[in-house]
Amino acid sequence: MKPQRLLSVGADAKTVKGRKSGYETAILYLAPHTLSGTNLCPMATAGCSAACLFTAGRGAMVATQAARMKRTMFFLSDRAGFIAQVAQEVDLFVRSCERKGMFPAIRLNGTSDIRWERIPVAGAANIMDLFPTVQFYDYTKLPNRRDLPANYDLTYSLAEGSRNWTGHLAALENGYGVAVVLRGAGSSRWPIPFPATWNGRPLVDGDRNDLRFTDPKPCYVGLRAKGQAVRDTSGFVYDVRGNEHVQ
Repeated sequence: MKPQRLLSVGADAKTVKGRKSGYETAILYLAPHTLSGTNLCPMATAGCSAACLFTAGRGAMVATQAARMKRTMFFLSDRAGFIAQVAQEVDLFVRSCERKGMFPAIRLNGTSDIRWERIPVAGAANIMDLFPTVQFYDYTKLPNRRDLPANYDLTYSLAEGSRNWTGHLAALENGYGVAVVLRGAGSSRWPIPFPATWNGRPLVDGDRNDLRFTDPKPCYVGLRAKGQAVRDTSGFVYDVRGNEHVQ
């Protein structure tokens, strides 16, 4: 049986912060990496797999994880039916935002890293082209995503390892923002302000909201460790003072 609902609205503490700026955000959460038996995060590292937001907030609840797995099974078994339902829910979400006087924002890779720009829907090249006036955005570890729709904003996710480090440098040169989880700026509950720069680039506080498409790029996006990332020893979490080890 397919899930009744695929998109989540107002289901996490971070995206609701965007309401102060007039944005309502809908997110699609799937089972990350290889938890479903199929890898939905092809460039995942050991550190990001262990620290994934699948384990943070409501994601730590068994019922929430089961719901995400059910959506993932639907995606894997009926790609066309899945993306058609996503499109239908996006349409309803946009209409709801219009009634509320809010701007809609859609994040389809809440806990996955799928190239949505390559999946056609309803005669359009992708769901972004189907809703050209709606802002879509995601985080990604895939460094070679090019020729994206104008309304699809990507932020590269920095993790451990030389391959990811090289990819993030290319992302900066291409004008992307780069999200980095930082240790030494306080906890999520008692945050100490981030510095203005990190590794010679402007650093914005990514925990103030999730509206990455509003960031001045290129820049780093500082994130405080959450969930299992608090105990990271892999190198996925970086020191707030800068990169102090060779990648």
